[in-house]
Amino acid sequence: MRDIVCCKCIMDNINMNQGAVDDISTYQGAIDIFRKVNCVGQDNCIIGAVVDTSKSAGFTGAMMGNALGPVGYVVGGVLGRERDQKTSRIYDYFFALLNFTEVGVGIMPLAGACLKITPEKLRPDYDGFVFYYYQELADITAKNFYGIRKSVKTVTITLANKAKLCFTANMEEKALPYQINGMNKFVGRYQK
Repeated sequence: MRDIVCCKCIMDNINMNQGAVDDISTYQGAIDIFRKVNCVGQDNCIIGAVVDTSKSAGFTGAMMGNALGPVGYVVGGVLGRERDQKTSRIYDYFFALLNFTEVGVGIMPLAGACLKITPEKLRPDYDGFVFYYYQELADITAKNFYGIRKSVKTVTITLANKAKLCFTANMEEKALPYQINGMNKFVGRYQK
């Protein structure tokens, strides 16, 4: 009986430490997270962002009104509905990692409770991951927060059906050393 308890303790310890494998605090850790969902390209631009939940009501309304609209999804109705649900679920989180590759954008929601991006308190929610090919998007923009704060950017990803995913991201994030490089690359591509 004691051997069984010890094995159970070991398994519980492994399961508790499973999140330690997913390290968002380093660029390599972020790449490894995106690699698990096949979202790594030759050119990766990874940023940590706050999900702008103030935009969620408008997004949910747009998704309901445009679900499987004329643009549709490549993979068909059932998967399209599942993806709409995953996309709208992004607003259930406060934080996300975004990876802008050469073929599209991957959004990995981060689960956990904290007031700012704190890697040791956040873990990726692989079930909530969503990927969009650039052909499925109408626009991607980066603007100064409230038009004046250059150190914080509003990131807007507009889908082909005009629904929007909105985030805010600091140009520099002390807990994410790769943030400044990713944001400089992102702003260079999408600043308007």
